[in-house]
Amino acid sequence: PTDSAQPSGSKFRKITRKFTTREGWLGDYDYAWLCMPRLPFARGGKTERNLPPFYALDADLPILLAASCGLQHALAMLAGLITPPIIFASSLNLDQETQAYMISASLIGCGILSLVQMSRIRLRKGYYLGTGLLSVVGTSFATLSTADAIFNAMYANGTCSSTTAADGTVTRNACPDAYGYVLGTSLICSFLEIFMSFVPVRILQRIFPPMVTGTVILMIGASLVGSSGIPNWGGGSNDCMSRPATGFFQLCPDITAPRPRPWGSPEFIGLGFLSFVTIVLVELFGSPFMKNIGIIIGLAVGCIVAGAAGYIDGSSITTAPAITFLWVHTFRIRVYAPPTSTPNRRTATLDRASWVVSMVKSSDKLR
Repeated sequence: PTDSAQPSGSKFRKITRKFTTREGWLGDYDYAWLCMPRLPFARGGKTERNLPPFYALDADLPILLAASCGLQHALAMLAGLITPPIIFASSLNLDQETQAYMISASLIGCGILSLVQMSRIRLRKGYYLGTGLLSVVGTSFATLSTADAIFNAMYANGTCSSTTAADGTVTRNACPDAYGYVLGTSLICSFLEIFMSFVPVRILQRIFPPMVTGTVILMIGASLVGSSGIPNWGGGSNDCMSRPATGFFQLCPDITAPRPRPWGSPEFIGLGFLSFVTIVLVELFGSPFMKNIGIIIGLAVGCIVAGAAGYIDGSSITTAPAITFLWVHTFRIRVYAPPTSTPNRRTATLDRASWVVSMVKSSDKLR
């Protein structure tokens, strides 16, 4: 019989056995193979090739393994969920309170939608809401390049204000309305993806073959490297990149940081290189479990060294509220129409087409 047909007493005994026995907590998994790194000079070295066990969809995992994998997935999704709102807040020069709220809203919203995605709620006529698979609904990085273009246009046409110093340095003022434009535009474009979800898979595969989807993902990654990856490696992707002689962004990430430095300083390059090398070493010599969390290990090593050297300011964490509720702050939801007045009509048409394609792919995706 299925679990739903089992008597309540049988379920209770199963749960009790799960939490009171060694098999329920540890199982028969080889934790030494799972957690110990494979060093080239160790016994067996890299010649050892043990395959991990396969767990079916409804397999009964030991508690320790299930909890470890769950924590690993939660930590792995954390950086992807908080990075876009941080970049948005930095581009719009929003205050720390608003930035913290945007991060919390991203975590709460993605957590709720992930539960829906994993639950597979039955609708009508064979349709379901969610996949029923262990998956995460996360904030898409595809919005970054499009949103950055929208923000630049709004500051250029005066929708968002900026201040020009005596030496010609331009500083953007806070503009939360620009984020409302991005939210409203993404909301409109999301209806296209809802419609596409009812299209048979074989048709979608013909419209979006691997050559198209792979190229789009490659271009998104290359764009992120140039727009935020390398600039942040050098100290920050904000106005400090231009190395102004005076002003708030004279040093990176700004002059109020614990140990600010000019953009591209060896200290910033060294910290980024340390995290990068750590990830590479984990991929080469790490255990299967370590390889799955290689990004987290690289970030942790970089943060530990940065904290010991005095580069981390924990004031934003200590001043953040213990509990955050959604809809405490609101952004005016509006739709942004790209400007049409341009000397080259063909360029304008291509820009608008690229903008529409980017916005179509900018809604939260299953990852």
